[in-house]
Amino acid sequence: MAGTGTEPVRGKPVLVGVDGSQGAIVAAGWAAEEAVLRRADLDILWASGTSVKRMSAFGRRCLHDASTAAARVAPELRRHCVAESGDPAERLIKRSATSALIAIGAGGHGQAFLGGVVRAVAARAAAPAVVVRTTAPAPGEIVVGVDDSPAGDAALAFAAESAVLRGRPLVPVLVWYDIETESGARRLLDERVRITAESWPKIEIRPRLVRDRDRALGLLGETDDAELIVIGSHGRRLHTRPILGITSHEVLERARSPVAVIPATFRSS
Repeated sequence: MAGTGTEPVRGKPVLVGVDGSQGAIVAAGWAAEEAVLRRADLDILWASGTSVKRMSAFGRRCLHDASTAAARVAPELRRHCVAESGDPAERLIKRSATSALIAIGAGGHGQAFLGGVVRAVAARAAAPAVVVRTTAPAPGEIVVGVDDSPAGDAALAFAAESAVLRGRPLVPVLVWYDIETESGARRLLDERVRITAESWPKIEIRPRLVRDRDRALGLLGETDDAELIVIGSHGRRLHTRPILGITSHEVLERARSPVAVIPATFRSS
């Protein structure tokens, strides 16, 4: 299914996974807006363990409803509906290698608030994975967690890119606790702000140094006006597969705004 636009698009498509839930509908609208900003196509994926040849009426409705939601946001956006057989998380992860980013609703049918599909995609996707809440975000700041890891640097680069695309302020937040590390934390934040300002000179940057024993709560305390929260994946491996780090998982569970989880391999375009 496609829109009516005829202008060529550039770059990898934005991918959204849908399952018929309200979260998936909101994610489709969010992904459509992101695709317009990135001048990309939108791929809408529904996956099931049953054969695609025997695709259910439910699957067709999932794709139709998501495409309709995307069209309301961006009528001329080129949309491609795809049905695939297999585990939804695995299909999304496979497609992430050829996508600019993945959007997925925070909760789906029969899942806890942060379901297994969301956790798997956020931990293992090759592209940034954005978990979208059921309420569309209001315009606001791009808030990013800062640290000295490769995943933290990747998150800061994605956040800066997002701030440029949206014309929003960038809020780098570094959370620390031990009083003996305050000066080092401040130096690290100042350095990351300097590097970001050199690479993206038009961004308004509002750095914040926060003291909190709990890194997730410290970051979330700065997100009241966030349009998007960006964090590095900071995962570890369990039985050879990556899983989310504790801070990343807590932010995903508790955030009220969309959360982008960025793999350490991300490079800004």
